[in-house]
Amino acid sequence: MQYVDKYNDLKTWESLSPVMIKEVKKHISPLLDSGLNGDHLSVAFDIRVYYVENDLLNTGTLNNSGANIKLLRQIAQYLINEKASIPQVRNKINELKELMGDEIWANPNIDMFEKLRISLRDLMQYLKDKVRHKFDIDIPDNIEDAEYQPEDTVIDIRTYREKVIDYLIEHSDNPVIQKIYNLEPINNDDLKELEKVLWHELGTQEEYTKSTSILNLAAFIRSLVGLNQDAVNKKFGEYLNSNTFNSQQQEFIHTIINYVRENGDIELSDIVNTEPFNNYDINEMFGTNINAVVEIVNVLHGSVTTDVA
Repeated sequence: MQYVDKYNDLKTWESLSPVMIKEVKKHISPLLDSGLNGDHLSVAFDIRVYYVENDLLNTGTLNNSGANIKLLRQIAQYLINEKASIPQVRNKINELKELMGDEIWANPNIDMFEKLRISLRDLMQYLKDKVRHKFDIDIPDNIEDAEYQPEDTVIDIRTYREKVIDYLIEHSDNPVIQKIYNLEPINNDDLKELEKVLWHELGTQEEYTKSTSILNLAAFIRSLVGLNQDAVNKKFGEYLNSNTFNSQQQEFIHTIINYVRENGDIELSDIVNTEPFNNYDINEMFGTNINAVVEIVNVLHGSVTTDVA
């Protein structure tokens, strides 16, 4: 339930880190699949209709739905011509004719699309009609023992980055990872722990440097796990949710935070030299509030840096 609770908050979906994407695929997607009503052909039919409905809702036309409309009409035509002897199909002939005809597409209506989708989706099972013949082929062959017997050998085909992401998902409660995720400052012992995991347990230092250009280990981890939005709100709520800054200034601060979510870290020099920040004159934008930007950057950067003993 922890993942359901986590991703039940719509704000969580505003900025998904690589680890979060993997969590969704691993823990949330199977729940969605398990709730699908019908086999894969019925679901595919649903999706085609949803694409058409989405086009109509967003543009008011069906100009971008030509391919899906053609396929839906072909499906209806096939069921009418080839499967009308099946009672379930015969009972839906009128709806199939509507789907195949011109009127519904000339005067599109979401309610009608939904009515037809719900009525016809169970007929998609009858598209599986191709007979597959089986042939027995007798080919003499000699089976010999291979010189190499792998026995219990397991080859890990994951990339270094994939290993790290899997580790972060499985050890999300690790105190060091929690510190990084929650914007809490790390110390030298935390850094040594990261070195042990990243340079010894999951791979080598050479594999690490080939996988990323981020030299700071904590920043690398943060680029994968992202930032806890609750921690962000707690640290920077006065800048994001108050009347201290105007909408443009707040948007700039959001851009800084999202930059850190993606890249793991930020320094004051990035505000001047790195896109998209160098497209703005922050002195002009913030005026006397420029110190707030400096403080935000220092907090973000300072939480993943430490003096190595």
